[in-house]
Amino acid sequence: MIPFLVLMNLKTLSSFIVLAEELHFGRAAHQCGISQPAMSRLLSELETDLGVRLLNRTSREVSLTNAGRGFLGSAKKAVAYADMAVRAAKAGAVDGIDSLTIGMMIGAAQPFVGNLIAKFKEAHPETRVYLRQLDERSIGSALANGEIDVAIAWDISIPGGLHRQHLGTIPLSVLVQADHELAKKDGVSLGDLADQPFIFPARDRQPIIWDTYRQHTAQYGFEPLIVIDVSTLSDTLAMVAGGVGVGNAPVVSGLKYPGVSILKQSPLFELNYQLTWLNKAPSVTSLLELL
Repeated sequence: MIPFLVLMNLKTLSSFIVLAEELHFGRAAHQCGISQPAMSRLLSELETDLGVRLLNRTSREVSLTNAGRGFLGSAKKAVAYADMAVRAAKAGAVDGIDSLTIGMMIGAAQPFVGNLIAKFKEAHPETRVYLRQLDERSIGSALANGEIDVAIAWDISIPGGLHRQHLGTIPLSVLVQADHELAKKDGVSLGDLADQPFIFPARDRQPIIWDTYRQHTAQYGFEPLIVIDVSTLSDTLAMVAGGVGVGNAPVVSGLKYPGVSILKQSPLFELNYQLTWLNKAPSVTSLLELL
């Protein structure tokens, strides 16, 4: 005998889920794009096929029976599994790529990354793409353990033994609160920041960035006063806007953020970002072809 759920229409299950969550025939029918009488018939036929009552209906309220609550959980799982099966089938039809996980080092969330992912999604519309925040210390291990497929990182922070491909170059900018005294300057040097509180990535998570920056400030005769550690560029912008301190970050020309003045750093210092990987999986091959 073929199990009932195999024969059951997934649309029926989906409609029941909406009804069980709304507990209102009119609203549920509207969401499902059918009439209220049709929704009533759907439920009656479902209850007849199952041989149990799923909803208690009175003139005042609609509520789930114990059987209805049990069936709702299974119905949700059935619909979710069906959706996963469809996605896997479609993904398998396109080079067998069902997912792509990208490790993003601080500062790597740049427009050229968005452009690359847009091209990838166009080529693989059913593939799920995941972005994962990454520290310098974990780039190699995350790739080796299969936690990510590729990483995007500042070139000097990439460990040896990994493959790499250039993605883009971004200038380092000085970020100050909009009414800060330095906001009126056309170009700001590191020397201008000597007495300022700094917003900076945590040393234990981004040691290469931290040590490299200290080397540059040492040339101007000062050590930066770090007042808060951040993990993303968004953190930096928010803290600068709030007046916590100044920031130094890779920012593309034309970016605007409320309450923040983005100033050119003089002399110019640029960061080169690269795509890096360990194993050339189909997803990595696709990314390289798009580049």
